[in-house]
Amino acid sequence: MARREPRIARLRGVLGDNWQLATLCVLLGAAFLLGGGSRGDILSLMILRPLAVVCLGLGLLGMTRRDWRAFRVPLAIMGAILALILLHLIPLPPFIWTNLPGREIVVRASELAGLEGIWRPISMVPYRGWNAFYAMLVPAAAMVLAVQVAPQRQKIVLYVVLGAMVLAAFLGIAQAGSGYNPATYPYRLSNFGSPVGLFSNRNHFSALMCIAIPALALIATRAPASNRMLVHALCAGGVMLAVFMILATGSRAGLVLSGVGFLTAWLIWSARPARVKRRQVGRTWIVPAVAVAFFVVVGACLAIIFDRAEALDRISTSSVAEENRVQTWQVTAESLPDYMPVGSGIGSFKELFQIHEPSSMLGFAYWNHAHNDWLEWLLEGGVPALILMLFAVWAFARSALYLWRHRRSDSSGIRLGMFGGAAILILGLWSFVDYPLRVPSMACLAAIAAVWMTAPRVSKPSFARNG
Repeated sequence: MARREPRIARLRGVLGDNWQLATLCVLLGAAFLLGGGSRGDILSLMILRPLAVVCLGLGLLGMTRRDWRAFRVPLAIMGAILALILLHLIPLPPFIWTNLPGREIVVRASELAGLEGIWRPISMVPYRGWNAFYAMLVPAAAMVLAVQVAPQRQKIVLYVVLGAMVLAAFLGIAQAGSGYNPATYPYRLSNFGSPVGLFSNRNHFSALMCIAIPALALIATRAPASNRMLVHALCAGGVMLAVFMILATGSRAGLVLSGVGFLTAWLIWSARPARVKRRQVGRTWIVPAVAVAFFVVVGACLAIIFDRAEALDRISTSSVAEENRVQTWQVTAESLPDYMPVGSGIGSFKELFQIHEPSSMLGFAYWNHAHNDWLEWLLEGGVPALILMLFAVWAFARSALYLWRHRRSDSSGIRLGMFGGAAILILGLWSFVDYPLRVPSMACLAAIAAVWMTAPRVSKPSFARNG
């Protein structure tokens, strides 16, 4: 510990006292501007990932034993994810990997190619495993830096996230207003014909808009008395805009999980300090209830008027893609026993599904993910991934229970933690039907949200930092 202090002091002398905050804001901005897609061949990743490695190195240099101890749970989960990916990439002698479940097709292919006797890792598609490892360095860097930002400065990180949400919404408006001109889309492969904001997928944009709802509720609770009405009006307008964009994307999951966004927003709003609550304490539910109804009705009317409410039509119709998604889940679930207990290897789903894909699903399109990350991770990671997922759910429930019990506290950290819980809850539920956490920007948001959830449990002496 003593030997680390001079190194940290030198780092502060070069970068300044608030270098962790500045570095995190740069990384977060880059993640939203350059990391809006889940594919591993996006050119902007050539900038984002090296930047994340530099930020991670700086963050690790600045970490103290106090930081490790205070945020050991989220850091342990992040470290375990990275360790599991690396474990699947370690070359193993032939007598081990040839006897792993589900490797018969690889063994047979090696025999036909005359490649018997070579060492192979657990992962059946190693290069995709390495891509997964490099991808995880981005949220890992965000988490390592976030734990070092002083509590009173976490609001700046929140404003950066909110700024990214606003920018994404206005870009979505520009895309719709231009008649979905391809020039307004940031990625070559995208959902053209729908607003996607800073993303390549409309569902991921819709997920961000769902998270924006509790974020704006949090901002409203922090409004100063001098301009409270103005802030509340702006937040109300922002919520209406978020609802409108969710409807415009045509995302069914967005329609459903916007309800979770409103529920968590109401919980955050009701947990604001007693001194800023209205006198009619017993009727505090009336205002958010009326506001929710107003925003939903107005947003739906606007969407219908501008002919962008694709989600309303998709509720009563079923496409071939939607039917195939359910069949994909079934095929994935039926394949699980063939690869247990070690799994098929992180990142191997695309090639693995082509092995098990029924003839009825064959076509020009392909499935790069199961559209159920919980199921896909279980298939790829096996029993270790299951244990890790269960531990993450337990850690989330533990922190959420603590925040709920202390929701009446005047601490702004409690409400920030509640927003972090709302973001993780929405992304976690969304992961049952999609893969939002494979997008670098959303992964960074989830990593920082985990820090916000954990921070209120940390004692002040352990969490206090200079700055």
